[in-house]
Amino acid sequence: MSKRVSGLVLALSVLLSSFVIAPAEQTAAPVDGGETYTAAVEMLAASGVNAGSSVAMGTSLQLPIDLGMLDGEGSLSLTQLTAQAPAVRQEQQRAREDAEAKIITEAAADAALLVQYDGVMVTADTLTIRTDPNGDSAALRTLHSGKVARLLDAKDGWYQVEFCGTTGYVSADACQAVHYDDYAGTYATRMILEDVIQFAYTYLGTPYVYGGTSYSGIDCSGFTMMVFSHFGYNLCHGATGQYYQTRHVSDAERQAGDLVFFSTEGGISHVGIYLGGGQFIHASSSRGVTISSLYESYYASCYLFASRVIDE
Repeated sequence: MSKRVSGLVLALSVLLSSFVIAPAEQTAAPVDGGETYTAAVEMLAASGVNAGSSVAMGTSLQLPIDLGMLDGEGSLSLTQLTAQAPAVRQEQQRAREDAEAKIITEAAADAALLVQYDGVMVTADTLTIRTDPNGDSAALRTLHSGKVARLLDAKDGWYQVEFCGTTGYVSADACQAVHYDDYAGTYATRMILEDVIQFAYTYLGTPYVYGGTSYSGIDCSGFTMMVFSHFGYNLCHGATGQYYQTRHVSDAERQAGDLVFFSTEGGISHVGIYLGGGQFIHASSSRGVTISSLYESYYASCYLFASRVIDE
């Protein structure tokens, strides 16, 4: 039975129960006088039945109501509609029971997953950790494909996870349950900025070549460009251009993985990657790719500012 027919049945039931049977020469009147009666009358009126007319409350309850215009289900009398009210209630009860059973089944599946797994791997290109289990809540940090977080809880299509000190919620659709210990200590459980720095170290000792972009020879902006491009972040080949491509941060905000810029030849003419503790890795024109300190007199005198490529 369609929802509209079900609603009509209930409206008729309310309307019938709201009247006191009176002699034919008297007018039938509702005994409750409340909003329920009014709502029932309005529903019937919308279906083409006038509750105050002989059509609705005549001496015969067998007058057929043509429902073909509503649902293409033919004609039913008021008596037939009233008789089908129990079936409507049974259908509603079954719907409630089915919904409850679904909730129980999903809860059992979540509990079983938590017993078997203690981690989740990101399967989407990127995945946002949020403050609450819904897509409109605030973003805490972004994880990239292949990263693995600790699994803390699972409910209603969301996982509560912890990654590098950040605890929040991620969509289960973008994850795969795994055993966390299988990935502990690997790149999968580290922040991407840690991966960036680890990759930058692979260039140590590479000779300086102006315009170079390989392990055979590389210049300062070619070095930063190649390191970040390995993780999908495209920087131009030029220190000045890289500064304008990235977000400026203060020295107090500066953190490992940020770019640091210098004026070695006037303007923005040199760039490196900050490692923390005042150190940075860069392609020096005299020493190739090496690690230096911002506190060295030369670099302290020409240091300009820092900027951020990756927000985590």
